[in-house]
Amino acid sequence: MVSRTETNSPRLRYVSIADDLQKQIESGTVNHGDRLPSQHEMAKQYGVSLTTLRAAVDLLEQRGLVRSAHGLGTFAQSPKPSDSAPQVLLVDDDPQVVDLLTAILEGEDLTVSSAGTAAEGIAKLETATFQAIFLDLIMPGGTGIDLLKAVELQGLKTPVVLVTGAGDAKLIDEAMDHGPITLIRKPIRVKQVRQVLEVLGVRNQAKV
Repeated sequence: MVSRTETNSPRLRYVSIADDLQKQIESGTVNHGDRLPSQHEMAKQYGVSLTTLRAAVDLLEQRGLVRSAHGLGTFAQSPKPSDSAPQVLLVDDDPQVVDLLTAILEGEDLTVSSAGTAAEGIAKLETATFQAIFLDLIMPGGTGIDLLKAVELQGLKTPVVLVTGAGDAKLIDEAMDHGPITLIRKPIRVKQVRQVLEVLGVRNQAKV
């Protein structure tokens, strides 16, 4: 996926690597939302130390071109969308799920607003308009059902995507009483999320 780049100055090697990766992301050689090879593997491909490679990844993250998800890897993403880009609400208390879904959704040119509890999510619904809601069911201090009820009370027609685990069957049945629901089973897969976005018609119209 990555190609080796030649540099003359060791001090600027990480900058050259970051520039090379940036070109690949912006040209589509590396697709937005794709997982990059491990940092150990990229360090070998570029012929540099792991420290140098990490510095390149950190620089790309500062540029908004990659997102590192702890324990899951590093994901390519488009430059941060403008404030006018469509917003998606992500309500989940699991940092790894939030990191992974955020990387995927931002890779589809969507702006992600996240909340760690149902109450936080409900508060965000009152202040912004979202194209879709990605919702965990089991969270501390309440469940996703509380947010679904708030969606109903506000008369919103926002598509809801439940991100569920194996033990959520009873809550899923209850959730189905609150309108059309789309399910994504954990572990989350990039292709699965993209298919859901396509089916629901959730996209940045400026990119269509």
